[in-house]
Amino acid sequence: MAGGGRDLSIRVDTDSQDINDKTLKEKFLTRLALRHFRENKVEIADAITQPFPFLMSLRDRDLISEQRFENALEACRNLVPVPRVMYNVLSDLEKMFDVFLLETLFSRVNLKAYPNLNDIFRSFRNVVPDQSYLQGSDEQERLEGPSSQLSLQQGNNNRRELFCLPRGKGT
Repeated sequence: MAGGGRDLSIRVDTDSQDINDKTLKEKFLTRLALRHFRENKVEIADAITQPFPFLMSLRDRDLISEQRFENALEACRNLVPVPRVMYNVLSDLEKMFDVFLLETLFSRVNLKAYPNLNDIFRSFRNVVPDQSYLQGSDEQERLEGPSSQLSLQQGNNNRRELFCLPRGKGT
C-alpha cells in the first residue's frame, strides 16, 4: 500500500503537459506560416489584380479598419498599381499576423477571383505540417461547391476552434 502512494506522488499531470505542448506547437506553426507568408508576400500581392473581393473580405472580417480600406481604394483610384497597394496592405497585416488571415486569403471566393493564388495556396499546404486551416482536398473541389473547404468558410466564431490560437497573438 505504501508503494501505491509513492507512485501517485510522482505521477505527472499529463493534461497540463498536453496544453503546454499544444501551445508550443501552435506557436511553431504560426511562426512557420508567418515566415512563409513573408517569403511569398510579393507573389501574393502580384496575384491580387483587383481590389474586389480581397479588400472587402479583409474589411468585412475586421482584419483591416474602414480607414485602411478607404485608403487602399483611394490609392487604386489614384492609379497606384493594385499589386503595390495589396503589398502595403499585406505588410500592415504581417505586423499582427494571425492564421485567420490565411483563411481569408485562401477563401473559395478569393481563389476563384485570383487564380494565381492557387500555386501559393499549394505552397502553404506543402510547407506548414499541420494544415488545419488549409484542410480539404485540392483547390478544384474548393471552386466547385459549398461543401468543400468548410473550415475556410467558417465564421469568426468557429475560427478559434479550428486554430486554437488567440487572435493577434500569432507572433
